[in-house]
Amino acid sequence: MNFKDELRKTIKTLCSQNRGKLAEQSRQICSRILSSPQYKNADQIFAYMALWDEVDLSDVIQAALQEGKKAAVPKITDLQKGLMQFYYLNPVSNGDAQNQTKKGSLGIEEPDEAVLQTADVTQAKNTLILVPGRAFTKNGDRLGRGKGFYDIFLSGLEQNKASGTQITKAGVCFSFQLVDNIPVTASDIIMDFIF
Repeated sequence: MNFKDELRKTIKTLCSQNRGKLAEQSRQICSRILSSPQYKNADQIFAYMALWDEVDLSDVIQAALQEGKKAAVPKITDLQKGLMQFYYLNPVSNGDAQNQTKKGSLGIEEPDEAVLQTADVTQAKNTLILVPGRAFTKNGDRLGRGKGFYDIFLSGLEQNKASGTQITKAGVCFSFQLVDNIPVTASDIIMDFIF
């Protein structure tokens, strides 16, 4: 087992040991995100629908929709190639994104692409992309789950820099997911900020 696999296993164990505290920690992290300049300056938020062991961003998604920001969440479009596409959530009176999603191929809530519009980072001046991960360093190195979905998606955004869109990639994690070192490769995308 290599270092990355061992670290993923360790983090999974820590998530299990802290399971009863994750909801409260998620609320605290969402509060930090909502009060941050990265969020306040963003016209649109690319978030995710959390698995049980990820920071739940429901509060951020709800606030963004209620504030008139565009909010988008991903759907896996090609499991074998590690591809995903983001879709805008429709603003709803209660701000609840769950009624616009359904369980996807990996058991993750995903947008119903039949009723939602494809998201585009160039549709706003400032886009904040909230990225889940197994572990992060303070320098922005990220360890994902090993399939490369976010690295592939984020690497495709480099072409949008010329459009004038400001894109901030922010890792989102629990405090026990911050580590000193993660081995990175050329294909790993570095985060601009960690929440």
